Amino acid sequence: MSRTNRLHELLRRLRHHDGPVSGPDLAEALGVPLRTLYQDIAALRAVGVEVVSEPGQGYVLPPDVLLPPLALREPAAAQPAELVFYTHPLSRGGIVHWMLEELGVPYRLVTLEYGATMKSPDYLAINPMGKVPAIRHGERVVTEAAAICAYLADAFPEADLVPPPPARGDYYRWLFFAAGPLEAAISLDSLGFRPSVEQRMRLGSGDYAAVIDTLAAAVEGRRYIAGDAFSAADVYVGSHIGWGMQFGTLPRRPEFEAYWAGLKDRPARQQCEAFVQQALAQQA
Repeated sequence: MSRTNRLHELLRRLRHHDGPVSGPDLAEALGVPLRTLYQDIAALRAVGVEVVSEPGQGYVLPPDVLLPPLALREPAAAQPAELVFYTHPLSRGGIVHWMLEELGVPYRLVTLEYGATMKSPDYLAINPMGKVPAIRHGERVVTEAAAICAYLADAFPEADLVPPPPARGDYYRWLFFAAGPLEAAISLDSLGFRPSVEQRMRLGSGDYAAVIDTLAAAVEGRRYIAGDAFSAADVYVGSHIGWGMQFGTLPRRPEFEAYWAGLKDRPARQQCEAFVQQALAQQA
């Protein structure tokens, strides 16, 4: 089936389906991988055919959407913006790598080495800090792992990795709690810095013990950090908890063990873990 015919068939199925239809069901009906379905939906949106994503339910084509016959010819064949991922296997880039695999969208991976290539003029034009991870999506550049996760969740809503706007309180709260107080507290503690009471008042991270207790309470008895569905916040918070327990910067508390157990075997994360293990084997 040609792409044009496939797009028309996709629209036909959406128009005649009673209620939302899930991405996996659509992909199976069309006989294409889920990643191809995401690309087709992006192509439709690019020409003004607004396929609506209902979080946790699937896709809907509003009844008032106009379908101009010529809209699906040449414009639909245009390639989506290139997504380039700059990383190192043994870095915070693993967080973004996991996020990208969860999205299921095409991306080009560029592995940089610490030192020369991360500090090269070409890469400093991407990230003046000379650190990874970073992404370039078309003409847009985004750095900082939490920001990249939030950006990607918004840029690819069809992956359902962000809650609907009215339900994003916990999503934003814990995503940026992990990026701010948690990471700062872990870094200071690992360097042996024990702030005084006065210094804790001046630090956004406050006291290490209070940060750990707060995080433990946030995940206690919860499968996901921001509601009933897996989200980009779980990628970020889960990465910190998994790595923290592995490297001893977080205690192996029952709350952390239980939360991480529900995330660590996700296929997307396992794919990234294989990438890390391959890099470690090459260094041995």
